[in-house]
Amino acid sequence: MKTFSKKNILIHILRILYNFTSIDHPVTQTHIANYLNDIDLPCTRKTVSRNLKYLMDCGVPIKRKSCKKGGYYYDFENDTFFVRKHI
Repeated sequence: MKTFSKKNILIHILRILYNFTSIDHPVTQTHIANYLNDIDLPCTRKTVSRNLKYLMDCGVPIKRKSCKKGGYYYDFENDTFFVRKHI
């Protein structure tokens, strides 16, 4: 079995949401967990849920779409998390 850090899961969840989702194309926790398992990062839906909550608590603009084909997506319209500020 491949060794990994639990922090890798957090980074991959953020990468999935940032690169592959939108308000029109949200992704479910189960789909995220299945993807992570497919790339040899053992993960459950509950783990994804905890990590999504952590990211949202940190200010990452992740939104949940509640509807028949709901899920989570990265909210680019309200993104101030990755705005580069000049120092």
